[in-house]
Amino acid sequence: MLFFILSTIGKVLTKDEERDRDIMARIKARDASALSELYDQYNRLLFGLILSILKKREEAEDTLQEVFTQIWEKAEQFDLERGTVYTWIVSLTRNKSIDRLRSKVYKEQKKQSTSLDNEDVFYPLYSDETDPLENTILTDRAKKLRDALDQISDKQRKVLQVAYFNGMSQSEIADEYDIPLGTVKTRMRDGMIKLRELLAKEIEL
Repeated sequence: MLFFILSTIGKVLTKDEERDRDIMARIKARDASALSELYDQYNRLLFGLILSILKKREEAEDTLQEVFTQIWEKAEQFDLERGTVYTWIVSLTRNKSIDRLRSKVYKEQKKQSTSLDNEDVFYPLYSDETDPLENTILTDRAKKLRDALDQISDKQRKVLQVAYFNGMSQSEIADEYDIPLGTVKTRMRDGMIKLRELLAKEIEL
């Protein structure tokens, strides 16, 4: 869904990636201080992502700790040829958050009786007053993504957000919000194309 966007944004700073590769190499060599450095670099960004998905600070804090434990345990699985450190840890974080979101407890709590037009569903990413992402993600990458999302249509943005932050498939979105599957696919495709164009203007690929 939005993972390719995050991957694209991850290319913004070459120096950052060189630093991250060095840190990952040290983590693979079981250097605990390297994990601390990675935490200092990315904990705010990842916490904001987790909080946007889970909506609960305590759950987000627990999940963040699980993410860094998983990074330590799965460091050997990181393949430099398949992507950047940034995209790898973002993917791992999202997957961990979605797993918790889809757990039995969250399935009970996340039953939605709202429509896709209800702005409350997307409040964590778009409120300027108490938005947790505004308070936790203060990076150039997050700003570029938010600015790009603000420039696509509401319908495209909302479908993409539900898919990414709620981990819903196109079929699930169509069923949940009573939208024709073809319409969901069109909105997602057109939204992704527009985001690619917007981000390409900001990032040298």
